[in-house]
This record gives sequence, structure tokens and C-alpha cells, in this order.
Amino acid sequence: MESAQFNAPIDPLLKAPAPVVPYAPLNKHGLVGDRRTAALIAADGTLDWLCLPDYDGAIGFGALLDWAKGGYWRLGSSNRVLGEQRYIPETFVLETRWSLPQGELVLRDAMLWPETKRAPEQAHVRAIVRSLRCIEGSVRCRFDLQTAHNFEPPQSGFSQHSSGFSIQLPELSIRVWASVPLEPDLSRLHGEIELHKDQELWTVLDAGATGHGWSIESARNALDQTARYWRDWLERFHSPTGDAGNLKRTAMIVHLLTHSPGGAVIAAPTTSVPERLGGDWNADYRFSWVRDASLALGILAKLGAWEDTERYLQWIVERQSRFGHPLQVLYTVRGEKRPKQRELKQVAGYRASKPVRIGNHAYKQQQFGSLAFLADCSWVFLNERGPWREEYWRLIRRCADYVVKHWTQPDNGIWELAEPQHFVHSKVLCWVTLDRAIRIAEKLHSAYDLSAWQAERSRIREDIMQKGWNEQVGAFCQRYGAQNLDAAELLISVMDFLPGDHPRVLSTIDRIAEHLTINGLVYRFDPMSTPGVKSVALGEMEGAFLPCTFWLACAYAKAGRIEKAKAILDSVERLTAGTGLFPEAVDARTGLFLGNTPLLFSHAEFVRAKLQIAIAKEAKDESLLNAA
Repeated sequence: MESAQFNAPIDPLLKAPAPVVPYAPLNKHGLVGDRRTAALIAADGTLDWLCLPDYDGAIGFGALLDWAKGGYWRLGSSNRVLGEQRYIPETFVLETRWSLPQGELVLRDAMLWPETKRAPEQAHVRAIVRSLRCIEGSVRCRFDLQTAHNFEPPQSGFSQHSSGFSIQLPELSIRVWASVPLEPDLSRLHGEIELHKDQELWTVLDAGATGHGWSIESARNALDQTARYWRDWLERFHSPTGDAGNLKRTAMIVHLLTHSPGGAVIAAPTTSVPERLGGDWNADYRFSWVRDASLALGILAKLGAWEDTERYLQWIVERQSRFGHPLQVLYTVRGEKRPKQRELKQVAGYRASKPVRIGNHAYKQQQFGSLAFLADCSWVFLNERGPWREEYWRLIRRCADYVVKHWTQPDNGIWELAEPQHFVHSKVLCWVTLDRAIRIAEKLHSAYDLSAWQAERSRIREDIMQKGWNEQVGAFCQRYGAQNLDAAELLISVMDFLPGDHPRVLSTIDRIAEHLTINGLVYRFDPMSTPGVKSVALGEMEGAFLPCTFWLACAYAKAGRIEKAKAILDSVERLTAGTGLFPEAVDARTGLFLGNTPLLFSHAEFVRAKLQIAIAKEAKDESLLNAA
């Protein structure tokens, strides 16, 4: 499987081997961004994903999904070699390092923040700075940049001017400056240079540029200021565990995926990266799911950085729904309600995985879980002493009243399946909505009549305990009347519906670990017994879903099985190749990353599990101390 990445397909423009490693493994990618959009950069130095001017904008560099049509920007050794990636500590400056027979190279990449750009009038400009330095020896290096617009070539080529090159794409101008000579060729810029020890190459891409020039000094200063921004932002971060490294990285990812103009948080910066190579479960995640955003920002509030949570709550209270629900499942980053789904049939797809989709039809669905995660986020924000506003309470009240009236109905569930069912996890999350609303009311509105919410909360609990539990299976099952398992039932203890050591919880954990895992990684459900999906064996439809894997770790921690919980997190962290970026899924047989990346949902559940392990360990230590 891995050897396919090193084949040498013919470049359609140069009629020569492609200058990039086509479809590099997802776990050989880093991320840079500016809270408006983000770029993926492969470990061969290829920027192969970037939407402009925002996360859900036109795909300006899309080689990740079609190396021939999508556009890319490679900077590195003339040989197509994958290096090793890491971040400069406490920054989003990505470093790719190559140790080659002829020498050593280091590439640094950063997407600049508005305050680091040259002039106030350029606050709307997306700008990426790249520096390539030779550390030892002498290395022949290559620059290749090919532009596209939604996988279509530009109408005209690059034009040269005193401060670099520019090309006009639909509704967007791109300017490129480099500290070495470049040659334009149709929609491509290219050049080669021999770098000797301590020599470096600097280059900058502006999208939406105003015409101001760059220099080595201004590029270096902008990169340094971007690194400083991240270090300053992290000063508000506090870790309740002794291991703050990946917690900090997750906090930074949540902050980066927050769309700075309004406060929405996107699920992932990519679309249609497959959940199985060659598969067709490919979705566009460049939108703000109420579930994912609420979960992530609730976690961020626990880490002391609740300003983003406040901005999100201010954003979400202004949203409306087209379907009579308090909120839709998802919105665009600007709060639009209809991200219609379509397919780009001419696009090859990552490693021939089709279709490539723009938009997401899940906005039409009913998912009770969205309201629960929002209510939980609001409770955490309030409990962490975030500045509360009355409109937050009005929204939570609407959510609770809606659940009281509608929880007996089927919904599409947390996995957005096409056929509405009485999913057990959806009933649990209805209980969570009412439980958190009651907690908020008890803290802020002691005179509020809670009797209807309290009564319905009790009814939901009784309903789940009677209809959701299957004595024959020894577990809470996927839906009422069924016998198949679903990893979402781990939420029963994760969201405090039942204690972590409750006998039914422990039995459910054991059954899920026995039947829904491969090599310790957890799958969402068994496709063979889930309505509305292709009937194939476990692991054949999709990869192991990382949020589920982190749920299992969290459930283990709540059950007092701390070593099992730690082993899960350790095994997943080893897969991240030094960047600390978690994707949507993992092929449990090969360790290859799958799905849109980095996934907000995965990162948030990782932190939840990490914090729960710390809580469980502290409780165990205190118990041992008291016993002594």
C-alpha cells in the first residue's frame, strides 16, 4: 500500500515525472493556519491543500485530492523524499527536516496572522511564509508552484513585476515572491538552486494581495511575530495534568479552527478525505457542527482559555433553523443555513477515493445530540466562571423545552445515518440536555419552575434503562429493540448518565471492547447490523473512529481502569509522527490515517480522556493515602 506514493506519474504540463510525492500519507502532513483558512503541508515540502479566502472557500491548492488538477506548492530537495515533521514548541510554525546523503535541510512554514502583516490595510490578506535552509553539506533544491481554482486551470498564466509574480484567479489575486529567480510556465512557477551550508531560500505567497513587496527581512520578522503570537496566546493555558504537551497542541488547534471574524468553529479544514481508501464515505467537514464546536469549546474552557467559548456562544445564539428545531446540525462559518451538497465528478480523489463532495446535506437532519453538547458546553462555561449572558439562558431553555416535547421521536443519531431510529445514545443525550439545563437553572434562576424538566429527565432515564439495555447481549445496544452494539453507548458514562463503575456500564464497555475494536482501536458500529449502511465486515467500510477510541479511554478511566485508559492514549499518540495532529480515523491494521484531518472532534475527545485519567489517578492516590 505504501509503495504507491513513490510511483512517478507523468506531470500533464511538463510531460515528466511529477515533482511531488503524489498523495503522501495523511500522517505525513502538518498544518498551518490563520483562523480564516488553513493549509496542509506534506513531509516532502508540498503544500497540497488550501482553500481561499476562507476554510470553505475556493480550493486554490487541492493536490491532496487530485495531484494533477488540484494545484500545489512544493519547496524542498530536488529528490522527492519525505522528511520528518514537528512544530517549533508552543507555536504553529511547522518544521520539516530532511537528513540526506548530500546534506541536511530544514523547511519552516507559517501562515501569518493579520497583526503580523505589513500594513493595516492588508488584514484581509492570506499570507504564507516559507524558508528553506541548508544545515549541513550542499543540496540541490526545487521550487514548484502550480495554481488552480476548484480543480480548473486559470485562464491566464503568471505575470512578472518588480516585486515578484502574480496570477488572477476568479475573484482572487495571488502574488508570489521568492529570494531566488523563478521561471513562469503557464499556471506554474518553478526554479532550482544549490543551497550550501547556512544558505537559505525565502518565499511568500499572498492571496488577495495589495501589491506591497516582501524582503528576506520582512518575511523573517513576520514568521517570528507569528511564533510570538502563539506563545502569547498560550500564556492563558493551564494544564490540570503533568503532561501539557499534547493538551496545548489541542488547545491551539481548537483556536486555529475558530473562524476569527465571527466565532464559528469548523469540524476540519478538509473535504472528502476518505474514511477508507477507495471507499465512498467521503464528506465535506469545512463547516461548523454544533456538536463538535460545543464539545471542543467546552473542553477549551476547562483549560482556562474561555474567550473563544464566549465568542462561540455569542455566535450560536444568533443562529436560526430552517426546520423548526432550536438549532440546525451545522452551519457555514458565516452562519448560513444551506451548505448544499454536490459532487465534483472530474476530481480523482485521494488515492482514487471518490466522490469528492462540496457541501454537506446533514444540515437537514434532526440530531438530538447537538443540543446536548451545547448545553454541556454552556454548563462548563458557566462553571468555569465565564461571563454569562441572558441570551445563553434563553437558548438553553429553548433546547430543553424542545427535548421535553420531542425526545420520544426517532432521529438520525450522532453518526448522521439516513434512516431515523430510536438510537439509545440519542435518548441519553436528550437526558443530558435536560440535566445540564437544570444545573444551569439551579445555579442562576432558583425561582424557575423546573418540575417539567425534572419529570421528563426521570422519564427518559427509565425509558433507556428499560428499552436500551439488552440482557441477552449484556450491554446497552445501538437502538431500541436491537441486539447490535454502537460505540456511542460509551457516552452513557462519559456524559455522566450513569456512574463509570455501574455494572451495566462495565458490561457495555467490555462488550464494545470485545466486538468493536481491532488492535485496540474502536469502530463506530458493525455495518453488518446497522440499517442504512453497506453490509460489510467490521473495518471494511471505514477506519477506526478516533473519538470512539478516546471515549473508550475515558470510560475506562471513569471505571477506575486507569492503565487501560493510558495505554489507549499512548498507542494513538505514537501514530501522530511528532505533529500531535489527530485525524478522523485510523486503519487499525496498518496505522495509516484516514478521513478529514485534523478533526476537531478527535482532539476534543482526546483532551476529555486525558483530563479524566488525571482525575481518576488523583482520586486513586487520595484513596490510597487515606487507607494508609
